[in-house]
Amino acid sequence: MDISFLDCCHDPQLQALRVLYESTHDLESLQRCTGCGAFWFYRFHEWVNYCGGDDDLTSWYTQLTDDDGRRLLRQGDRPDLSFLAGCPSWMDDRDGVRRVAGAPTGPRS
Repeated sequence: MDISFLDCCHDPQLQALRVLYESTHDLESLQRCTGCGAFWFYRFHEWVNYCGGDDDLTSWYTQLTDDDGRRLLRQGDRPDLSFLAGCPSWMDDRDGVRRVAGAPTGPRS
């Protein structure tokens, strides 16, 4: 998967540190760039069109502060992610990659 659009360093490579939520069509995970150490929140959502149209595969990448990254890493239960609504994020879907003003705060399924 090409994530060269991430802007934390010149060669971003993400490593999953913790899965916060996972279902058949959704994934939330805390990730860290192996190049620069930046924390990222990754969300994936898949909507399957069983009627024969296009499926919708969408990913959001939100760079976190070090404090938020460490908090999500050590928090026991699924944390409150409402702060993501106001965090600039990268969105990747069938229309391409673009910068968006915020990310969803919870899974769709």
